[in-house]
Parts: sequence; structure tokens; C-alpha cells
Amino acid sequence: MTNIVIETGRLTADPELRYTGETPLCKFRIAVDRPKKKGAEKPETDFFNCTAWNHNAEFINDMLSKGEMITVVGNLRSSTFEKNGEKRSSVEIKVNEVHFPGTRKKPDSENNSENADNNGGFYDSTDSGVLF
Repeated sequence: MTNIVIETGRLTADPELRYTGETPLCKFRIAVDRPKKKGAEKPETDFFNCTAWNHNAEFINDMLSKGEMITVVGNLRSSTFEKNGEKRSSVEIKVNEVHFPGTRKKPDSENNSENADNNGGFYDSTDSGVLF
């Protein structure tokens, strides 16, 4: 069985970087619009908590901020926990690859494609030739 998820959305806040021992860990949340339903004014939005480790964690923290578009490729991870004596569950994306188009949402909805680089604005986190 395969557990692969690909989501493209905007960061809802600046990413948070911390270290577990010497290993970088970055947590962030993305907002992903569903396809707009016929007759609906606005699309519905889903929110996904994401966790990235190592060079992906440092890259996301250094290069991206609230409002920027990101594509994550990873695995869904579910967990259960107790809060105030009540059992709860959560699902998050463990990020394995990061791609981004390099655009920031503008208040005036202006197209910002001039910020894209020669790679179509995408960063491939699996490219070992990229230096941070």
C-alpha cells in the first residue's frame, strides 16, 4: 500500500523552526482550496499541519513566510492523544519534498509571475546540488 499525499497551498503563518537534538524540525500549516462547487461564490478551504525535517526544515524556515505558496509531497501521519481527559486524534503531513512557485498572494490579486525563477519558480528539495 502507498501513502503519498501532494498538496499545494499557502502558508497560514510563518514557519516555526526548532531542533530535536541537532536535527532541525519545521512545523507549519497550509491552506488548500478545494475545487469550487458549481454556483458557490468561494471555494471551501482545508487546513493541513505539516512537519519537515533536516534540510527541508531549514529551507522552508529560511525561504518561505506567511502567504507564500508551497507544494508539499509527503505521507499522512495520524496520532491519538488525550486532552482534558478526552481522546482526540490528529492528522499531519510528514514532508519529504518541497516545491514552491515563488509567488506571494497580493491584496489586489495581481499576478506575481515575475518573481519566478528559471526553473518555473519551483525548488526541488531532492536536488542534491542545491546549497543552503
